[in-house]
Amino acid sequence: MDYVTFIIAIIALIISILAYRRTGGAKELKKTVDSLSSTMESLKERTGDSLRDQVEKLTSVTESLRDKTANAIDRLESAIRGKEEEKAAEKKAPEEKTPTPRRSRGKRE
Repeated sequence: MDYVTFIIAIIALIISILAYRRTGGAKELKKTVDSLSSTMESLKERTGDSLRDQVEKLTSVTESLRDKTANAIDRLESAIRGKEEEKAAEKKAPEEKTPTPRRSRGKRE
């Protein structure tokens, strides 16, 4: 009985090897792997280009916002400094209009 089981196992092994070769074997497997690799590379390239375009758009938007923010801060600064200068001018103006009298410490003639 052992001999019969052994012979059936060898026949099954031979049939499986023939079926593997008939379906393409290692060549077909290699061809499938190469096809998938090339597909992945093309997807990477397309995704990379799209990503670069998005980064460029974001960069231009960021620069525009940075310029607008800088302009707003400059206008705010000039508005604040203008008010400070007006207040300083108002404080100095009354002092200049009414000078304090000075007394001389010498002899009167």
